[in-house]
Amino acid sequence: MDLLKQVRFVKHGTVCLSSDETVVYVDPYQLEHTHEDADLIIITHSHSDHFSPEDIQKIAKPDTCFATTADVANKLRKLLHIPDEYITVVSCDTPNICYEFGVSITPVEAENKNHPLGFGFGIVVEMDNVRYYLSGDTDRLAQDTDCDVLFVVCDGIYNMPNFLQLVPQQIQCMDQPPKLIVPYHYASFAGTEENGKQLAKVLEECGYNTKVLIK
Repeated sequence: MDLLKQVRFVKHGTVCLSSDETVVYVDPYQLEHTHEDADLIIITHSHSDHFSPEDIQKIAKPDTCFATTADVANKLRKLLHIPDEYITVVSCDTPNICYEFGVSITPVEAENKNHPLGFGFGIVVEMDNVRYYLSGDTDRLAQDTDCDVLFVVCDGIYNMPNFLQLVPQQIQCMDQPPKLIVPYHYASFAGTEENGKQLAKVLEECGYNTKVLIK
């Protein structure tokens, strides 16, 4: 099974998942094209490299659904005039949410000194029987999160310091190791361009399957 079949692209902290009928964006940022095809947009917190109104306008349809924090929800209403019925406010304590277009999401904890607990969240997106865990901006992975594909933050500046040591240690502590690990949230910051390759090399040496998607 190709676990990345539904991954349209990864850029910085943005992941776009696409099936035959459904398109999901997580933290759309610095998008190069206008598609207006999003069924669901997930915004994990309000920092400008995760909540970008300009990029949201490139992909949103009149009936696009949003899942985000209370802070971002207010900004969606005020800045983009998104109706309340299309916004779901979530936090790391929110239970699983199922959408009629066949996608379910489960927010999980994400925190560090730059992102206090409750400021944002990580997210598990299940789509066509594949579970994708996007860590969000954090120093700590949710150890009880079952996923097929883990997108793990590795900028090493604002999140996951000493990522070459921390990430393998934390994956080892997860109840079930991911089948595939994809480094993300790097390369947009100066000096981080090789972080993904470095992390993938270390993880491969530990016996984990990895894939570098940010070029």
